[in-house]
Amino acid sequence: MKVLVVDDSIFVRHFIKKLILDTYPETEVLFAASGEEGYESYKNNKPDIIITDLLMPGVDGHEFIKMVKSDNEDVKIFVLSADIQNAVKQEVLGYGVTAFLNKPLNEENFRLY
Repeated sequence: MKVLVVDDSIFVRHFIKKLILDTYPETEVLFAASGEEGYESYKNNKPDIIITDLLMPGVDGHEFIKMVKSDNEDVKIFVLSADIQNAVKQEVLGYGVTAFLNKPLNEENFRLY
C-alpha cells in the first residue's frame, strides 16, 4: 500500500508516518508539504490513500482535494484537521472524501480501513 501525507508541518508528517508504519508496516509513505507538491506526488506516484491537512499555504487542502477528485473520484482521501466546525466538516465530506479525522491524531482514532 502507498500513502501520501500532505501537511505543511514536518512534525505532523513524521508523526503520521510513525502511526502508519506501526499499524501497517509494509506501507510506503510519501510526503508533500503543500497542495502543489501533493498534487505532483499524486500524479507521479498514484497512492492508494491520501491523508491531507486543510490549512496550508498556496494550494490549500480544499483545492488539493478538488484537484485530485477531478482526476479520480475513487481515490481514498482522509482529511486531517484541527478545524472542527461542523460547516467545514460537512463541506469537506461533500467533496467525496473517505473520512474526516480530527487533530490531534492518536493511535486510538487512526484507522485507514
